Amino acid sequence: MKYSEIYSIVMPEAKRKEEKLNLFVTWLVRPLSVLMTIPLINTKVKPTSVTKISVVFSCLSFFLVAFGMTMWIRLIGWLCFFIWACLDGVDGNLARCTNQCSSLGDLWDTMGGYAAMVLILFGSGIAAFFDKNSIELLENYWYLIIGGATAIFSIFPRLIMHKKKSSELNSDAVKGLSDKKSFGLVKITAMNLVSPSGFMQVILLLCIILNFTNFFIVFYFFVTFGVMSLSLYKLLRA
Repeated sequence: MKYSEIYSIVMPEAKRKEEKLNLFVTWLVRPLSVLMTIPLINTKVKPTSVTKISVVFSCLSFFLVAFGMTMWIRLIGWLCFFIWACLDGVDGNLARCTNQCSSLGDLWDTMGGYAAMVLILFGSGIAAFFDKNSIELLENYWYLIIGGATAIFSIFPRLIMHKKKSSELNSDAVKGLSDKKSFGLVKITAMNLVSPSGFMQVILLLCIILNFTNFFIVFYFFVTFGVMSLSLYKLLRA
């Protein structure tokens, strides 16, 4: 299959309109994921196998970013994080193009996305703790606490949203938080910042190069806390 054929299958018009709001994914991650899908179409590789490989890369990213003692090791960790982002698209592309979509595959994909988000944020907190070259903002032990808290903030409202979505409670709040077509400027900006496949990739890369991992995790502490607070306010209303 050609690039255009795969792209038309995995990105129907409605999905293109929704995903185009996530700029980094639209212009780089998605095109690369389609290119990476092409050689897999006529093989026996299963979409869930791709997902499992992506989880391996997110775990590698965690260890290299968190415990890498040089900028170059952390850059390799970032590259693993970027590969995860691309593979996170490849598994879905492959499933749709080969008619191998399944509930189990979707569960694996969700788990992989959650794991990557938690690991990279917590890993960045550990990296800031060990980084001796960054400008001092706080006592180093605070970065471990902030990294753990930020990882929790990133995942907690998603768990509440999924619970509410599966219940018989009013779903207006869920629709407002998950229907990207209804997003205004604030929500679009927040989505681009907190998406692990989005501009979080760019910001992390710059912070690794500049030895600003402490700025990265402090920034995301406030961003994820704000997103969590607003999301819970909407979700937990009667």
